Amino acid sequence: MREIALQCRAATVFKKNGGIDEEGFRQSLQRFIDNGIDVYLASAGSGEGFALTHDELRQVYEIGVATCKGKVEVNANPPEQNTARMTIEHAKIAISAGIEVVNIYQPASWHGYQPKGDELLSYYETVLKELKHPLALAPNPVIGRVPTPQMVADLCHRFPQVVSINLVGQDEMYFLELKALLKREVRLFVDTRGIPNTLALGAAGLVGGNLNILPKTYRKYADAYAKDDLAATAELFSQMIRTNEYTKAWANPGSRAIKMFMSVFKLPGWEGGLREPCRMPPANELESFAKGLLNLGVPEFDELAAHIG
Repeated sequence: MREIALQCRAATVFKKNGGIDEEGFRQSLQRFIDNGIDVYLASAGSGEGFALTHDELRQVYEIGVATCKGKVEVNANPPEQNTARMTIEHAKIAISAGIEVVNIYQPASWHGYQPKGDELLSYYETVLKELKHPLALAPNPVIGRVPTPQMVADLCHRFPQVVSINLVGQDEMYFLELKALLKREVRLFVDTRGIPNTLALGAAGLVGGNLNILPKTYRKYADAYAKDDLAATAELFSQMIRTNEYTKAWANPGSRAIKMFMSVFKLPGWEGGLREPCRMPPANELESFAKGLLNLGVPEFDELAAHIG
């Protein structure tokens, strides 16, 4: 039996007045603690990290550490930057708050920026020489030019503080090439699209924002996979994929669908909604969204609906 780790890019919850909802956030994080799911806080997409001030980032990290540390792994996913200086600055806010692992993206392609020559390698070397704290690298195609598997493996070999690679948006070939090049133990996390193939190939587990919506289902999937229960993993996988496909219409960023889900099922912090530039859809669209979720035949949604009557 091999344990499958689960890591969620957790939503940030707000009060009606727009401030961080501390109590609602603690209750929201408890859903992950109850299901043994590690958290990444303040992600740019699902965590609305770009909409948070530096003081709010620190607040989110401190609440997360106080609530989760010692129960599940509590990590930070600072919004991507296009300079090493800004990446280091954001990472240090998380580190000073007691975060366990900080996720590092490649430079953002703001205003069409694409690294040339040794710029990409220089960026990583500058960041990794400065930050001695446990780190995860995330070569995400959404952010900008992706480092090659060879570059990522080389960075892992030269900088032992790299403990994880988050391969959201990458295909099986990138996973296979990177895994073959690694000469030391580094956890490789994948998103839903790559499983179950990448799990069979040795991925440590799953990471993503969709665990905000189906934490119980993802936990059941990981447990069924560990027990080689093929029938259960097939059914649970189909529930996860149907939900992912349905909510894609409201994605980009993922926070929109997540906050819509929180709103229709009245989960802790739902009243604060989204921060700009995103806005919550009108009531009739939320009602249609809720009906669509219930039509997917996912038991976790039925349980939530029964709970609120």
